[in-house]
Amino acid sequence: MKLLNKQEKSNELLSRKEFKVEVEFEGSAPTKEKAKKVLCKSLSVDESLTVIRGIYTGFRSNTAKIELFVYSKKEELDRIESYLMHKKIEEKIKKADEADAAKKAEEKEAVAEKEPAKEEKKEGEQ
Repeated sequence: MKLLNKQEKSNELLSRKEFKVEVEFEGSAPTKEKAKKVLCKSLSVDESLTVIRGIYTGFRSNTAKIELFVYSKKEELDRIESYLMHKKIEEKIKKADEADAAKKAEEKEAVAEKEPAKEEKKEGEQ
């Protein structure tokens, strides 16, 4: 992965630096983990204080625009990102719980259908 263009903006209100970096890559688009390692090394920033907001690629292009935030303190990272990520995680958990509930209901119906069939066989034997 090779850096092509870099824009840096300081956001004092949120105690972070916001980078918009354009990179060139080979093969498939880089994952957030891989991009984070490479960009932190090339920008000389702490990896534990860095969050990649998004990786945006063009159609049939080997370039990507990556938006990342580098926080000044661990406390600020936890305070801001936990709030933003909390909503997304809550939604995923809610959807998963609904899917589990639907699956359990289907299993109960299947078991309920099999049980009367067993009872009918027992009555026929007697």
